[in-house]
Amino acid sequence: MPTPDPNRLLHVYRGLVEVSALINGIVDYDALLPAILEVARSVFHVEASSLFLVNEDGDLRLEVARGPDGETAAPLVIVPRGHGIGGWVLEKNEPLLVADAYADARFFREADRITGFTTRSILCVPLVRDDEAIGVLQILNPLHRAAFDQADLEAFVAYSHLVATAIAKLRFLQRRAEQTRVEQEVAIAREIQESFLPARLPELPGFEAAACYRPALTISGDFYDVQAIGPEEVWFAIGDVSGKGIPAALLMAQAVSHLRLLMRPGLDPSQVLSLWNDRLAGTTVRGMFITALVGRFLLAENRVEFASAGHPAPLRVDASGVEAVNALASPPVGVVRGTDHALNTLAISPGQFLVFYTDGLPDSFDARHSELGLPGVLGLLAGPAPRHARELVRALRHGEALHRKEVAPRDDMTILALGLPS
Repeated sequence: MPTPDPNRLLHVYRGLVEVSALINGIVDYDALLPAILEVARSVFHVEASSLFLVNEDGDLRLEVARGPDGETAAPLVIVPRGHGIGGWVLEKNEPLLVADAYADARFFREADRITGFTTRSILCVPLVRDDEAIGVLQILNPLHRAAFDQADLEAFVAYSHLVATAIAKLRFLQRRAEQTRVEQEVAIAREIQESFLPARLPELPGFEAAACYRPALTISGDFYDVQAIGPEEVWFAIGDVSGKGIPAALLMAQAVSHLRLLMRPGLDPSQVLSLWNDRLAGTTVRGMFITALVGRFLLAENRVEFASAGHPAPLRVDASGVEAVNALASPPVGVVRGTDHALNTLAISPGQFLVFYTDGLPDSFDARHSELGLPGVLGLLAGPAPRHARELVRALRHGEALHRKEVAPRDDMTILALGLPS
């Protein structure tokens, strides 16, 4: 084997020092890839260079290629794992020097056919970071020589370590930037979502309202609303959109906007729920639906009317204790257009409260996977009769947290207490 030219080796290793500073100074992932190839082409004096990265199927996809004219291109070339020179290098995790490409059965000739380039000699090295193969890097056709030699291979392996480190670093920075962007968007989505909830609950003589709203994730599919329509009529609603996260929050915002237009004098809760259902039916996606309860307090008549669409029945609390109200219900909102909703009517006296909640309250689980359940919820309200709505909400929220302890909540939870203090 001929002795390598010491001047050529000195040029190569000086180039490696320069490239280390170059690729570590690049912070844009899209700018890094062509820079890697241009430096390889310049330092190793070759006609072309190419970079393949492992795709989601485990095959090699050509990400960028630098040709003899210096132009950067990336035609669609997929090399199946284990095929071609690159596939072999990836699978074996070994560098490879091929003096005559067309004499090597492993050579993937389809790449030349697609690109119009003629490959003579190849140096191909795996890109590995933290024991994970992320791709292969190759240079093609040394200038003024028939083929690469062992000195080229050793220097190119050193170069590949720098490249793998740079790609891994920028991928990490890219993921962190994307995570930050998503977190910012989710925070904005939460602010928008919370803007659909009442900023203040109505304050009327002889009437009290209190609420608790706790998302399981950053944003929630739960909602509630309380609106005073004049001095003697208070409308309210509570609901739970199926699913979690941004899709549930978007449907929640759409649903609450429609509902607020419907809660008005001249309609009763069953009519409002039917109109609301018809507006939403056919517009929800991927089988999403809403369990909801809509009602109104008629203060002058000491009467409550409500209609339920697949939602848990309320609890009635007074000096005699706490009980679950027997209520008629219909299918959830948004499932079938033209659904009729039964109207439930309750008499209510001073000293009585109604508690409405989403299923995140009874479906609370502790570390032993023990469910709080409706009996547990009723137990949280056993004892001296509360004098104010906020006491009911506080007792339920505190009791649910004690039941769950260190376990993260599995579902959104909303509690709404309304009533007539004594």
